[in-house]
Amino acid sequence: MLARRFGRILLGAGLLGAAAYAFAPHLTNRISTAAVVNSELIRIVAPIDGLADEGLPAPGTVLAAGQLRPLVRRLVAEERELHRLAHDLALVRAQIVEARRGLDLLDGHDAALAARAAAHARSVRDRLAAELAEARAEHAGAEAAIQQARADLAHLRILLAARHVAPVRVEAAEAALRRAEAAAEALAARIARLEIERQAAEAGLQLRDGQNDVPYTVQQRDRVMLERRQLADRLAEAEAREGALAAALAAEQAALEARSRYAYAAPDDLVVWERHATPGAPVKPGDPLLDLVRCDRLFVEVALPDTAYSALATGQTAHVKLRGDVALDGTIRSIRGAGARSRKTLLAAERPGEHGARLTVEVALPQDAAARITPEAEGGFCGIGRIAEVSFPVNLGVAGGLAERLADIARRLGAAAGWVIGLVSPSPAARAAAP
Repeated sequence: MLARRFGRILLGAGLLGAAAYAFAPHLTNRISTAAVVNSELIRIVAPIDGLADEGLPAPGTVLAAGQLRPLVRRLVAEERELHRLAHDLALVRAQIVEARRGLDLLDGHDAALAARAAAHARSVRDRLAAELAEARAEHAGAEAAIQQARADLAHLRILLAARHVAPVRVEAAEAALRRAEAAAEALAARIARLEIERQAAEAGLQLRDGQNDVPYTVQQRDRVMLERRQLADRLAEAEAREGALAAALAAEQAALEARSRYAYAAPDDLVVWERHATPGAPVKPGDPLLDLVRCDRLFVEVALPDTAYSALATGQTAHVKLRGDVALDGTIRSIRGAGARSRKTLLAAERPGEHGARLTVEVALPQDAAARITPEAEGGFCGIGRIAEVSFPVNLGVAGGLAERLADIARRLGAAAGWVIGLVSPSPAARAAAP
């Protein structure tokens, strides 16, 4: 009888201790179960008309950082500019080939004209040399004729003095001497003229043509040089255009490839949360394709009564607990009151409602929270959407310390009550054996 009474007393004490243990955390913490693990969405929309790619990733797919994923391909590519640039480039290259061929022809013609000019100049010099030799020979003959005329005149004067000849004979001899001297002077002038022509010929000039100072071949070479200069200028211009058109064509090809399809490269590791478009289905600009989440930026969205606003502050620590004995420590990053506008950012999960809860608190989780909440092998979308219990420590001063001591005593009483109940209560096997 005494043992039963003692057992009842211990049982009552244990129940009281259990109740105190369950209620004690509420004395030192503000606890809310209206909380959900959340993450901001990155929505990818179609920028062009086309078809969704057949390999559009399914929900749960991990997009590695930097990996290019084709999402949309255009039905009909716009290639008019590409064809125009290709035509212009082909035309310029044909012009370059023709200009180079023309330069080669002009070089050959110039070489032929140079050979003709050299032969002409050589022939002119040889002819002038022969004419000079002829003029010098004639001048030498004229000098000999002068000497003969002078001798004849002297002999006739002697004969005239002896009255053997008439005076007219002396006059005729004097006239012959003057003619011989004039012929010699003419030949000397001719020699001087030929010397001048020879010097001009050696300088590349001709003096016998009253209209042209150089031979026709030299004039043709000048014309060829001008044509070659113009053709070289066109060739240089065409080569410059060729480089510019080749670069523009390459850029247009890259742009056409970019316009004909849309690919996305994730800046960080992302997880596909939802796929809005069906692979192969038509899409237009602005249609959503994928919703992506970052598992390294998780947070918990908590609902609290509006009376808790003054007891919270950004930067405070909050304890987050999920089923499966998963406990995390986070940091309050934002607090929005009852009158605040609803957040316009896309979120992956929706916070459960709670009666009387008007305050919205966001608690940032550590970067490794996803691995601790949901192991990678389970594929649970980083734990987004899981309901959590969040406790915010409340500073109660002396009352808080007393409450913590009462909570500790309650835990001890609860443990002792459990031990006693297990000691005095018969085991299931003993109850089954009892009559």
